[in-house]
Amino acid sequence: MQIDLQSSKDLEFNVVCELLSNYCKSQKAKENATKINYFDDLNSLQKELNLIEEIKIIHESENTSFPHPNSEDIDHALKILRIENGVLILHELIKVYNLCISTKHLIDFAEKHKNEALLVFEACSHINQIDVVLKMICEVLDEKKLDIKDDATPQLLKIRTNQKSNWNALNRNFERVLRKYKQDNIIGEVEEAFLDNKRVLSVFSQYKKRVSGRVVGSSAKGTYTYIEPSENIELNKSQEKLLLEEKNELFKILEKLTFQLRGEKKNLSAFQRLLVRFDLLNAKVIFAQSYGGIKPKINKERNMYWQNAKHPLLLLKNKSLNLPTFGQEIHLNESQKFLIISGPNAGGKSITLKTVGLLQMMLQSGLYVPVDDVSEFCWFEKVLSDIGDNQSIENQLSTYSYRLQRMKFFLDDANDNTLLLLDEFGSGSDPELGGAMAEVFYEELYHKNLFAVITTHYTNIKVLTSSLPNAVNACMLFDTKELKPLYQLSIGQPGSSFTFEVAKYNQIDNELIQRAKEKVSESKINFDNLTVDLQIEKSKLKKISSQQFQSNATAQKMIRDFETKLEKLNDKYERHTQYFEQNNKFITTGKKIYDLIKKYKTHKTNKALNEEVKKFIAMEKSKILEQEKPLVFAKPITLPDLPKIKKKKSTEKPIIPLPEKPQKEYKVGDLVKIKNQTSKGTIEEIKGKKITVLIGNFRFTTQLSEIE
Repeated sequence: MQIDLQSSKDLEFNVVCELLSNYCKSQKAKENATKINYFDDLNSLQKELNLIEEIKIIHESENTSFPHPNSEDIDHALKILRIENGVLILHELIKVYNLCISTKHLIDFAEKHKNEALLVFEACSHINQIDVVLKMICEVLDEKKLDIKDDATPQLLKIRTNQKSNWNALNRNFERVLRKYKQDNIIGEVEEAFLDNKRVLSVFSQYKKRVSGRVVGSSAKGTYTYIEPSENIELNKSQEKLLLEEKNELFKILEKLTFQLRGEKKNLSAFQRLLVRFDLLNAKVIFAQSYGGIKPKINKERNMYWQNAKHPLLLLKNKSLNLPTFGQEIHLNESQKFLIISGPNAGGKSITLKTVGLLQMMLQSGLYVPVDDVSEFCWFEKVLSDIGDNQSIENQLSTYSYRLQRMKFFLDDANDNTLLLLDEFGSGSDPELGGAMAEVFYEELYHKNLFAVITTHYTNIKVLTSSLPNAVNACMLFDTKELKPLYQLSIGQPGSSFTFEVAKYNQIDNELIQRAKEKVSESKINFDNLTVDLQIEKSKLKKISSQQFQSNATAQKMIRDFETKLEKLNDKYERHTQYFEQNNKFITTGKKIYDLIKKYKTHKTNKALNEEVKKFIAMEKSKILEQEKPLVFAKPITLPDLPKIKKKKSTEKPIIPLPEKPQKEYKVGDLVKIKNQTSKGTIEEIKGKKITVLIGNFRFTTQLSEIE
């Protein structure tokens, strides 16, 4: 689903994308941020928002820190891997290595925190070759020095060992010669230079014939001559040869590694896509924090209720200037699809219109929105707009001609799942003729069954709205005492343009205002006054209604929070119950096996023991198979160490067993606990030497000798 480019420009969605890109680390993520688009369907959007919510919770946690790695751009390396005989240079290999390390960090984090961040784990679960690729690279790459290891191959180790030995000899010779010529005072203040990978003496040019060696250059003014000492000439030749051999060996190593990585190019592409995706997800979380964005509820009933909705760009600007930003309450649904906003100029009509369009665009692109958490959004296939004075000099279009072309586009392209935003509807032409044309367009759009927010000054549009069942008038409130706009939207009645009030506020002479009133019909004045009175009454009722709705919304939120916590507690109780049942089964099974081993510990063979064990396992298996949901053991349990049997020597005296202590008498209702356990329970039944104990909600049978 594509974003309409003109609507994106009108609503400044492209500006939001540019701001988002500033929070990305990698260039690819920045590019993706500026080209962000709508999600294809509501389910995909919900998954994205849930994933962002998990990352947000981790960001806010004091105990964990979500990795925000920089994704290296390995497009050139991937291009080389697609070429049959292409070989990666060391610089490209390091980029691939850094990408793999960043991916490894993210995968390890997801694995470690999969219980509390399941969606992050699932988003990373398709990556399974990271350790294989890293092993390939780390076999030849030194992770600290970011260079090919000395022992990557035996031949490279030999070459570099010879290089070090040769270099040590060169340095010894050079230091000896340098000391000698310094004593002769023929060496300059800068005693040496480094030319062509060689240490050379910096000799005063007038003394150059006194130095044994090869002249390799001179200073810019000719003051110094650079001489390679004769003692090092052959050693330097050997060093050059070793450097060439090293270069050839490195090429072979990189060629072999490139061949291995060529089979992993799909995985490398997947690593890069994963990091770029999480780079953008992290950016969305951090960007949302700057303007107080949240994840709102999204319904399927086409019901929009936004509380305290703010324009994010205006909010950020006002925050920097330490100014307040007024939030708006927007409500559209199946019975109230057309919202017609009127009111004074500079009263906030256009910014309210832009807020509706921009927040809807942001949400459907997977961005958080600045509204209160009781707000609800719905899904639209298209968001279209006509805002501002869009004259086109290139196409020789006037404002009105441009608007007519946009209107034709809306009539052709819009459907019943479109959100349409029209600013200054019908303007750009003669007020009477333009108003009539606007009324016709209004009727056509209304019958398309779409959702629309429209600003206008035309009285005929306000009157038409009041006669339609699924349309509603709204106005921007105006303080008639202070004569200034309040920047608050009020739904339910049309608004006056407050032409004369605004003129008075701007200190226009009263005589001029009275002369203007005389030129307007009495019915028009009365209608405007009635509108003002209605607006005053509506603002009083609005305040009461808003408080009641706020209380109801808060109560509903508390109910939802309680239900969520109750569901989590029930789930936790279920898991604890399963865990206790499993451990109880482990104890019972282990004890039975242990008793069997003690029973047959004096036998010379294990035949009888094996038969008893097989019989016991068969019985347990049949019990499990009879259950509809057999208990699954989460992990194995280790048997306790058996007591060591000492071999009796003929000289030892026979051991006389101690008399058994008299066993305590128990009765039903006694509080007891199993030996070596901490859980306490109540005796429910006693049958001979067997006893049934109830611990919590669990009942099990054991021997009398095993309790205390």
